[in-house]
Amino acid sequence: MTPKLVLEFTKMHGAGNDFVVLDNRFYYFSTEELARIAQLLCPRRTGIGADGLLALSMPDDPAHAYRMRYHNADGSVGEMCGNGARCLARFARAAGVTIEPLRFETDAGVYEARVPADPSADVRLLVPAPAGIVPAHSLHDASQDPVFALNAGVPHALRFVDDVETVDVNTEGAAIRHDASFPEGANVDFVEAKADGRLRVRTYERGVECETDACGTGAVAAAVGAALAGVLPAAPRFEVPVDMNGGTLTVGFTLSDGVPAKVYLDGPAVYVYRGTVEV
Repeated sequence: MTPKLVLEFTKMHGAGNDFVVLDNRFYYFSTEELARIAQLLCPRRTGIGADGLLALSMPDDPAHAYRMRYHNADGSVGEMCGNGARCLARFARAAGVTIEPLRFETDAGVYEARVPADPSADVRLLVPAPAGIVPAHSLHDASQDPVFALNAGVPHALRFVDDVETVDVNTEGAAIRHDASFPEGANVDFVEAKADGRLRVRTYERGVECETDACGTGAVAAAVGAALAGVLPAAPRFEVPVDMNGGTLTVGFTLSDGVPAKVYLDGPAVYVYRGTVEV
């Protein structure tokens, strides 16, 4: 019998969006191995339980602090995960990564994070401006609210609704996620604009294949998309609280002539526990 490897891991979450985190600078797991580990550890009834697996890996460019590798619970590669990126940044600092500024590689490009010394303080992720909002043309059911497409590191579908609490997120989200408008699939965000300028968002996540407690890229897509679609009142500078099932994230950005810039995502990045598991 082949002996099993005892793997050290950390459980973390960002507003309830939870992750198994490991330091891959020591294990050097391949993409295929990370996918298998995600499939083994992420199921909630037979594993540790998480929305995805985060791996702190060596960077391709030594000018960067590290490379973030992210796998959804089903083992598929996630190009980006906003809450995961903030959690991994806090994990990296605790693991001895001291380089400033904290720029790191992802499959969606190079990002930067700002991690306060206070472990209870929010972590800020500086985000490349999402691609412009466009209608999802194959979703043309006149009885439904229109759906828009926006890329915030991963593809997102946005549906603006009057009352997000009445939406069957898992049923409607699955249908939109598999629509022909999104050949690679998409995270699906149902967005309700409140009178006080807040957004209430519920997200169906590709790769988890159900509603999650929070989605960082979804918060960014919802806030920027709401501004571009005119759902939020016009302003030169936005700082939008986005209320999700697991807590509140804040998205800030400027908007000039329909072009977003200086985008950031603030929110919690919380340690839950550390442990070991055989893989």
